[in-house]
Amino acid sequence: MIVAILPVKEPRNAKQRLNGMLTRAQRERLARMMFEDTLEALNRARGIDRVAVVTSDLWAAAHARRQGALVFEEAGQVSHSVSADAACRRAMELGAATALLAPIDVPLATAADFGLLASAARPGVVIVPSADGTGTNALVRTPPDVIESQFGPGSFQAHLRQAQTRGVPAEVFPLPGLMLDIDTPKDVAELLARAPDCRAGRLLQAVCALESRR
Repeated sequence: MIVAILPVKEPRNAKQRLNGMLTRAQRERLARMMFEDTLEALNRARGIDRVAVVTSDLWAAAHARRQGALVFEEAGQVSHSVSADAACRRAMELGAATALLAPIDVPLATAADFGLLASAARPGVVIVPSADGTGTNALVRTPPDVIESQFGPGSFQAHLRQAQTRGVPAEVFPLPGLMLDIDTPKDVAELLARAPDCRAGRLLQAVCALESRR
């Protein structure tokens, strides 16, 4: 069984690096929107048996349940990596052989992208790098605890090194739809250049238009 795991921090605390570009309310709205879209894509992806959202946010938990996802509640998020690994252990208790770890902030990701990623699962790890090649934008682990999460700056090399140290097969799987994550104003500019009509793109266009009129 392949379980997709989607860690969700409290949206009001999301996207701090966009602080100079978006208000807190706008950052929260963007985070919620991207979570909704990513969850929908995971739910529609072929090859994924269950989707589990791990969060301490009541709104995110309620939305996930309405969409048919499992909810792994946590008292508070220590880090993305801690949440992901705790969720992997819980997924294994439910019979998961593979965990597909996804972020919420990949607005170009489609159900087809996640289906391709699920189909690439094999013993070991499959890593989708970020567009700049330094981060990890998705991670498939078979079994779910074959390595530990090391998300954050430099995580792509950290995951590769850990796999090599443990003698775990590792495959790099660059999927364009998953390689753009929205963290910085530069990421926003790239999204608006590539897909201005996606939901996140329309929101960000409206914000930029509002700022230009001030």
